Order: sequence, then structure tokens, then C-alpha cells
Amino acid sequence: MKQGSLLLVDDDRLVLDGMADWLRGKGFDVAEAATCREARSLIDSSTFDLVLTDIRLQDGDGFDVLEHCRVRLPETSVILITGYATAETGIEAIRAGACDLLTKPLIDDELELAIGRALSQRRAIEENAKLKAQLDLRFGTLRAEQQSLTVRRRAG
Repeated sequence: MKQGSLLLVDDDRLVLDGMADWLRGKGFDVAEAATCREARSLIDSSTFDLVLTDIRLQDGDGFDVLEHCRVRLPETSVILITGYATAETGIEAIRAGACDLLTKPLIDDELELAIGRALSQRRAIEENAKLKAQLDLRFGTLRAEQQSLTVRRRAG
């Protein structure tokens, strides 16, 4: 059973390949990018449930990927990964819209938990939007009918 689609971005080929293989073994569809440019291109041409990106990349940083994702795929969750985390980096990541910041070296259980949280949050947001749309359709139509009836009563 497929768990979801992920974009994995890291300029360290060993980390990228190893993490991608591990995630595929967990049932995820994984696309890989080694540069910020590759990641932006994949974001422009595909949809993902989650993007996991290293902060430090050769041609930019994970915040660039996060921003591009916010513009092109706003419903996609983003987890930033770094080997150089500080409290300021964590605050900046959350303010920029990341759902989590993980530090290297990554621990399998920690990564799996963060991915699970991010995907659960995404599902909850999608479900909330669907329910709001259903309520708006149902009660918006009811409100319009009530307003129409009120106008007719006043006119008649």
C-alpha cells in the first residue's frame, strides 16, 4: 500500500540515495532532487504530499524550495532538514511555513514520526476544506433561498 508521494531534496548523493531507498521500503513514492533547481522543476511538473529538503544545497537552500512549494503547491507539507540547527533556524523554518525541522543525523523513528505527523496534518486540512465546502454549499444555498423568500415577501 502506497503511503504518499514525497519529494526528497539533498545535495549529498549518499544521503539522498539511502533515504530514498529507505522511504520506498516504507511504501512511499519518492522523487529525488540533488539541487534547488531540480526541486523547483519537479514541483512545477508534479504534485507531492510532502517535501523533505535539506536546508543547505549547492545552488540555493531549503528555504527557497519551501517558498517555491508555498507558491506552486500550497497544500503540500514541507519538512526542512539540517545538520546545523539553531533555535533561530527552527523559528525561521516554522515562520516560513515548514511543518517541522529535523536535524542530521536523522534517526529512522524520528523521521517516520515527523512524516506521519505532516501527512496527518495534510489529511486533516484537506478534510476540513471539504467539510467547509459542503457546509457552504448546503447552508449557502439555504441562505440564498431564505433571502429570496424575504425579498418576495417584502415585495408582495
